[in-house]
Amino acid sequence: MISCLIVDDEAPAREELKFLIEEFEDVNVVGLAKHGLEAIELNSKLNPDLIFLDIEMPKIGGIEVADTIIKSGYNPIIVFVTAYDEFALKAFEVNAIDYLLKPIIKERLNKTINKIRTMKNNISRNEYDLSKLLTEMKEKNFNINKITLYKDGTLIPLRQDEIVYATVELKQTIIISTRGRYEYPNTLSCFEEKMNSKNFFRSHRSFLINLDFIEKIEPWFNSTFIIKMKNCEDKIPVSRGQAKEFKKIMNIT
Repeated sequence: MISCLIVDDEAPAREELKFLIEEFEDVNVVGLAKHGLEAIELNSKLNPDLIFLDIEMPKIGGIEVADTIIKSGYNPIIVFVTAYDEFALKAFEVNAIDYLLKPIIKERLNKTINKIRTMKNNISRNEYDLSKLLTEMKEKNFNINKITLYKDGTLIPLRQDEIVYATVELKQTIIISTRGRYEYPNTLSCFEEKMNSKNFFRSHRSFLINLDFIEKIEPWFNSTFIIKMKNCEDKIPVSRGQAKEFKKIMNIT
């Protein structure tokens, strides 16, 4: 029996992967972690054979989690779950470390589980390859430019350059994109951390905007601004506290 830990900061993604894995009679999900610190703690407590590890998580990402686990002395097989573009996936392929691309396809998971059955008997090779991969990832500093959002029962990957802005409505984080409206199952601040890009600016405590989608900037009272975004009719405020930084970024004199 292969014991496994699932790590993802998004509840729908954790539950969907758990549902798919439960179809394998020889794989047992022993834990679910919603962030990197919990993953490190559960790895030490549960000693799983396998970890499905999301790369893009706030504060402590999957790469840092994997690095910490390797140095801890107990090294399970780690399969990264990622929204990386094709160019970055080559790093995984070269180093013989398996990965799952969001949204996860059942047929691809089948191949991964079959590979793990073989890898389980060759842990030393897995440790070597994983260390090599982490070194390469740090050296090249790959940037994630996708985020996967849950809508109508499925996971939809969006590129960062498709996101117009994010806001908060009735305590729910809403993402407005060129492909429609999505709900994000966490706070706006968490979403801002995930974007991790200079293209995004927190114009207001309730708004995170993609600077590339700004169409017009209108001066407003108290030296603030109102922004008209492309691809939508919404007008977004720049708060007084953010106005100075906004003027600097946009070279407003």
